[in-house]
Amino acid sequence: MLLTAWSVWRLAAAAERSFFPVLLVAAPVGWLASDLLSGLLHWAFDSWGSVNTPLIGNAFIRPFREHHVDPQAMTRHDFVETHGASCLAALPFLAAASLVPLETVASFFAQAFLLTLALSALATNQCHKWAHMDEDSTPAVVCWAQRRRLVLPRWHHQLHHTPPFDSHFCVSSGWLNAPLNALLRAWR
Repeated sequence: MLLTAWSVWRLAAAAERSFFPVLLVAAPVGWLASDLLSGLLHWAFDSWGSVNTPLIGNAFIRPFREHHVDPQAMTRHDFVETHGASCLAALPFLAAASLVPLETVASFFAQAFLLTLALSALATNQCHKWAHMDEDSTPAVVCWAQRRRLVLPRWHHQLHHTPPFDSHFCVSSGWLNAPLNALLRAWR
């Protein structure tokens, strides 16, 4: 929270009248980058290593692998369990955003991008969780956003949980699933 507040304050003070236009461009780019990173990480943790892999096994690989055994488990997680790993993943981006020298419009954009990427990374697991919740327990505004594909729709994420479980890894919005599916199939 402190790094986010500091970064927003620095950016607003430095960018002045450019603050909102820069943020308007950086926010969707950060959201798109978050979708890409979520897909690449999800694919990597599903495909490589084990729960015994040093440093990342228990904290990151284990939850991804367990998620395929019980996809609804994440709907029963509390805030900390849902967002803890995302907070750790967002920390380097927030730290970088708080250190970017703010001297040009390009540097304003760089900081706004890092900031929105970090905040989007924080939102990713929540979007993923909503994609697993029953529609009657999902907030109405989220259902509205899912129908418009602003956040990961339930029907779209279900494709990931369909055998052979080798596609649709992006869990922020799912926008990049088609190109990432093609890339990963070519890579295999």
